[in-house]
Amino acid sequence: MNMVDSMLTRWLPLALMAVSWRLTEACTCAPDHPQTHFCSSDFVIVGRVQKTFRGADFYDVYKVKIRNIFKATSKAVVVLRSGRLFTASQESMCGVHLQPRETYVITGNVRHLQAHINLCGYTRKWRDVTPRQRKGFRLLYKRGCTCKVHMMRRRTKSPNACVANYDDCYERHGICLHDRDGRCRWTRAPALTRCTQAHYFNTTMMIP
Repeated sequence: MNMVDSMLTRWLPLALMAVSWRLTEACTCAPDHPQTHFCSSDFVIVGRVQKTFRGADFYDVYKVKIRNIFKATSKAVVVLRSGRLFTASQESMCGVHLQPRETYVITGNVRHLQAHINLCGYTRKWRDVTPRQRKGFRLLYKRGCTCKVHMMRRRTKSPNACVANYDDCYERHGICLHDRDGRCRWTRAPALTRCTQAHYFNTTMMIP
């Protein structure tokens, strides 16, 4: 065995272990607001899962009956006609698991003339989506795409951003839009007010 073969024999197992570790740890997603998912996606749909089958190259394919299209680029309009959504077959590679006969709101992007979804997008059972989120997907999120939503900050000086302040009330009930002065602000909503008040009350009650 020459020196090159010896080095390959020694380092190949380590290289394979490193690749395997990267695949296992590959799917890391920062939390984003539904409005951010809407604005950054090529398509946003509500679809009922009909069946699942294994595609090529470690992909699963979901056949869905599309009930609503809230957003779609020109390419997305074409690829969504088949009703097929592609995702990685493993969660470690950001694959999404959808349940048969369940209806979801799903965001995704077009790659290689296919509709792709992954764990870093937004996938929720439609029955779990709040009324305020539904209104956002149908109409209001689109109006706020020029605003930036920060989920993990407490404050910002930017007039073009809203801050969720680590509070899931804003994820479930918040919509960030420009006000009359051109600044991005959370729009008023009774559900948001009730949620933040309850959150504040529960937090203060926990303080000894």
